[in-house]
Amino acid sequence: MQRLNLTGAALLAALVVSLLALLAAFLLSMAAASRHLERAMIAQSQLAAVSRIEALVAEGASRAEVEGAARQYRASIDAELRLLEADPAAIAAQREEGAEADRLVRLALAGGPRDRLIASADAISRREQGEAAGVAAAMTGMRTRTTILASILAGFAISAALAGSVALTRANRRLAGEVEARTADLRAIDASRRLFFAKASHELRTPVTVMRGEAEVSLADPGASIADLRAALSHVVANADFLGHRIEELLGLSSAADGRLHLDRAPIDLVALVAATGDAATAFAHSSEVRLALAAPSAPLEILGDARWLGQALLAVLDNGVKFSPIGGTLSLSVGEADGQAAIEIVDQGAGVMPADLPRLFDAYYQAGEGRMRGGTGLGLALARWVVEQHGGAIRAANDPAGGCRIAISLPLAPFSPQARAA
Repeated sequence: MQRLNLTGAALLAALVVSLLALLAAFLLSMAAASRHLERAMIAQSQLAAVSRIEALVAEGASRAEVEGAARQYRASIDAELRLLEADPAAIAAQREEGAEADRLVRLALAGGPRDRLIASADAISRREQGEAAGVAAAMTGMRTRTTILASILAGFAISAALAGSVALTRANRRLAGEVEARTADLRAIDASRRLFFAKASHELRTPVTVMRGEAEVSLADPGASIADLRAALSHVVANADFLGHRIEELLGLSSAADGRLHLDRAPIDLVALVAATGDAATAFAHSSEVRLALAAPSAPLEILGDARWLGQALLAVLDNGVKFSPIGGTLSLSVGEADGQAAIEIVDQGAGVMPADLPRLFDAYYQAGEGRMRGGTGLGLALARWVVEQHGGAIRAANDPAGGCRIAISLPLAPFSPQARAA
């Protein structure tokens, strides 16, 4: 779009320059034509002056009348000399014409033989006729050149106008296309946000309803045992944790989209972080009758990153795994080192993901068909991808050959860690 704007501006500038050049050419041509016309008129007046001097001599007019006619003749020669441009040859010719005029006047005043006067007058008349013919030829040539120049400039101006029109049409079409695409994007975003708010309200209402139900059942049974009350409270705590995770996802992804989410960089023992995150998810998994199995090495794995947000990303993936695990199933969580990087895997025993849904599984607001049936906001995995990528890592999803979905996360090891030095 910027290139089209620059092209349009250049074509408009070319059009303006062409019009200004055309105007300047016409003004110069008019000035030159005015000078040539004035010279032609002066040449006619000089012919008339020569004829008058010759006639006055033939009629025997007084010296004063002849001198008056001679002064007019000389004045016209001086006026023509002032019209000449800086052309040495033309100026020299005009001065020679002045000298011939002086000789003619002297012959007229001397009263000598008329044949010399007539010969001088004829010579001057032929010169003036030649000048008049030269002026006419110059005007004809100037008119031809002006016509050619005007045609060229007019053609250039028309070409520039047509090119500008074409560029403007293309720019308008492209702008219309961009506006239409932006409008479609806004509509898609609006639809996604509407879906998100609907899903978020359902997702947040579910744990609240469970917590309220557990509390109401416990309060309604005056004979409830301590074990029953503790079990109810554990369900309340697990769902409260789940609710807190969802709120953190919403706030985190919103801050990430606005560029306000700040990640700290500090050495982290990834093995300890994964174990702590697994413990935090155990209660919710237990309330959903899912067993969480952790496999981790005894040696630490050091990375650089933000422990809080990495933990939140892992919780989002674990919550997703719990949601898709069958009752009585096992959600496997493992951490280790592979190919010189820290590796985390979360594998559920659910039905897996349709191959067409795998590439979009980490997109915000996107949910596969199974996810839509089980509820959710479609934000947890999007937040996990954002956090992992901010740490220089990668997150991938694939269907496990044994069944279920496998989420694999790779993170770079800290440069000063033993594993990094060994790699």
